[in-house]
Amino acid sequence: MIKKGELTIDDITRRKQTDSTYIVKNDGTIEASLTFVTDKTNIDSLPKIDDEHPDDVRLQCYNRTLTYGNNGLVTCTCSYFGIAVVGTTQKTEPVISYDAGTNQEPVETHPRWNTIGGEPNAPENGAQYDEDTGQFLGFAGDDAGDLLGVQYYLTPATNFTMTYWTTKQPDLSRRLKVVKDPEIGTKIFPRIPNVKNFLLVDMPYRKVGTIYQVTEQYTGSGDRGWNEKIYKTMPTGS
Repeated sequence: MIKKGELTIDDITRRKQTDSTYIVKNDGTIEASLTFVTDKTNIDSLPKIDDEHPDDVRLQCYNRTLTYGNNGLVTCTCSYFGIAVVGTTQKTEPVISYDAGTNQEPVETHPRWNTIGGEPNAPENGAQYDEDTGQFLGFAGDDAGDLLGVQYYLTPATNFTMTYWTTKQPDLSRRLKVVKDPEIGTKIFPRIPNVKNFLLVDMPYRKVGTIYQVTEQYTGSGDRGWNEKIYKTMPTGS
């Protein structure tokens, strides 16, 4: 048993037990656990929340458990968390998630509309147009065939998320901006057919210590792209 006065405060508070751990995960995060022992009178010298790991400044303490022993010693188990970044890099490699789905588009916007519905002065397949405005009204009559009543057609919904950890506070002013290629570009997420650009819809995040887990949510456009008169374009390098 360690008796009071046998070790200095620094010796005792930095005495690591054999059950200390260090885990590097595939999402770029690091978790560690260390156990410290000290005298009750020196409890204030134990690591605090947000203190750095004594061997790795990338990690910070986010949780600690104190156990008071009958021998007058206090055991403190600290949990540490951080990200595996080097140099000036401020975030981990992103984890990509693609969400499949469909969108419902007006049938008159179909890229082959000229053969499906024709034009007001040369309709196809029973397409009906307003005589004054030329607006498509629907398919009717015997010529409509299996297009009778069709108003919409399905297109692939291109939605994906990019999740990463960063030491930099997320900039929410980037939301609802048009991006030609998200930061991941063509190396990680290949260009999708019939998608001209993407809209960064939102970027929810959570904070653990001083580190942020960010999820950027993107929606792909069709062939024509997002209307840049309505949505601003993301500056290069943002």
